[in-house]
Amino acid sequence: MSKKWIWLPDWASDLSLWEDDLTDADASADHVFVPYETMAANLGNVYAIDGMPKAETVVGWGLGALLLMCAQSKRPKLQKWILLSPFADFCDEDGPWNSENILFKAREMHGSKNVALDAFKDQFGEEFSDWPDEWLEAAQKMDPDSLAEGLRFMVQNRIDRVIENGDDIQVLYGRMDQDVTPAMTLKLKEFLPKATFKERPKSGHWPPMMLF
Repeated sequence: MSKKWIWLPDWASDLSLWEDDLTDADASADHVFVPYETMAANLGNVYAIDGMPKAETVVGWGLGALLLMCAQSKRPKLQKWILLSPFADFCDEDGPWNSENILFKAREMHGSKNVALDAFKDQFGEEFSDWPDEWLEAAQKMDPDSLAEGLRFMVQNRIDRVIENGDDIQVLYGRMDQDVTPAMTLKLKEFLPKATFKERPKSGHWPPMMLF
C-alpha cells in the first residue's frame, strides 16, 4: 500500500480548490484529488477509480463518503478512511432536503442548472468568506448528467447496516454545517461502531475547517 492520499469530493464539488491547505494533512504523501465527473462515472464502485485500492488513506466528503461506505466490501484491510460530513441518509428528516426536492433538482440540471445550483449555495448560508462562491463557480462548469446522477444516487442509496471492516475510520463534522447537519452525521454511530467521531465547533461544511 503506497503513501498516497486520495480525496473524493462531495456532490458538485472540486476539492482541488483547497489543495494547498488540504495537503498539509500529510505533507510527505502523494495527494490525488479526484474530479467530480470521474467519481460520478463510478458511483456503482468507487474502487474502480485508478489508485483507490492501493491508497493508504482515502478522504471522502459528503457524497464521496457515502460511496466509500457503499463499497465497504472492497476496502483494503490497512486502508484508512477519513469521512468529512458523512451521512447515512441525505434525505433524512433532520436535514434540509427530502427526496422530492432532490429529484426535482436532478431534473433541473437539464435546462435550469444554475437555478438549482444557486439553491444549494443558499443552503450554505454566509459561512466562511468566498468558499460558497468558489464552490458555485466550479459546479457551474460540471456536466449536468453527472450532477443529476449524483443527486439521484443520494436519493436511492442510504446506509442502514453496520459497516464491516470498520477499523481505522475517522469521522469529522462541523457544528455549523447546514447542508449535512450534525444530527445526520451522528446517526452513523449505529453503523460505524468502531469509528472515531470528532465535532469541529467552528466549522461548517468546508473541508479545510474540518481537518485543521
